[in-house]
Amino acid sequence: MNINDYIKANWVLFKQIYNDDIVLDAVRKEINSDSKKLIKYSEALLDGKWSKLEGMPPLFILSTLAISLKPVFDKFIKMGFSESVFYDTMSDVKIWGEDYRTHHNGDIGVTEINWLQLHFSCQIFKIGRLQYQISKYYFEKSTEYNGVTLKYGDRCYNIHIPRGAKLDSVSCKKSITLAIDTLEDIFRDIQTDIMMCHSWLLSPYNQKFVAPNSNIAKFAKMFKIVGESDEVEQHFRWIFDIREDNKIFAKCKKKNGYYYNLENFTPKTSLQAAAKNYIMAGGELSVGKGLIDTKDIIG
Repeated sequence: MNINDYIKANWVLFKQIYNDDIVLDAVRKEINSDSKKLIKYSEALLDGKWSKLEGMPPLFILSTLAISLKPVFDKFIKMGFSESVFYDTMSDVKIWGEDYRTHHNGDIGVTEINWLQLHFSCQIFKIGRLQYQISKYYFEKSTEYNGVTLKYGDRCYNIHIPRGAKLDSVSCKKSITLAIDTLEDIFRDIQTDIMMCHSWLLSPYNQKFVAPNSNIAKFAKMFKIVGESDEVEQHFRWIFDIREDNKIFAKCKKKNGYYYNLENFTPKTSLQAAAKNYIMAGGELSVGKGLIDTKDIIG
């Protein structure tokens, strides 16, 4: 396949993933300006050398992703995934593209190549509401849960929660059930009885400001919390949309982790208001490490 045909094959997929004319026009111009250089970086990405893209202009990174889709699509299908799983998985490209656009005055591109490289190396899959990453157990040296023992380094699935739809328990349970059916057929050497999740959504402190009948609370109850970490920046990122690169975090002497002074922050949602009141009153935060017994979900 010559270069033009290869780019066209990728473009068909990118148009379905990122159906925005302004973005498509910008990426098309970037590809036309230096397709050979982009293909070189695309080959590096697909060869696992994604770090070469770190520090490159955001539009260049997005354009590289745009012309790297066809080989990944072919691999998804060969592995046994449906086309819908491929498109759902790659919807993260648009999610992070729009995130960059929102926080950079409408500029077009992406910067989260350290995250999106998982999608292009076929290590993460969105099946229903949730994402499932092929990972290794890293919470403790060894953990026994409901008759299953996970040792440090054992292969298992790490659940991630992409932005978008509501995090209702029905959708989550449906996703887990479908994921087990799908993943067990494709990766027979990875157990699906116990999965892990490392997220601010699982912080035990959340119950002090989150409504007990909320989707966040219901999601957390699905997991057994086996540990915590102090990456509390996650709360500020996902609740308040405050980022580390704003350089406004400060190490809190009385708490673990880096906190942001919310005194002048104006809440726009009830969750932001409740979380702000809790933090301003001296409340602590954490990131929860949880395990879920999928047999409890699928029955």
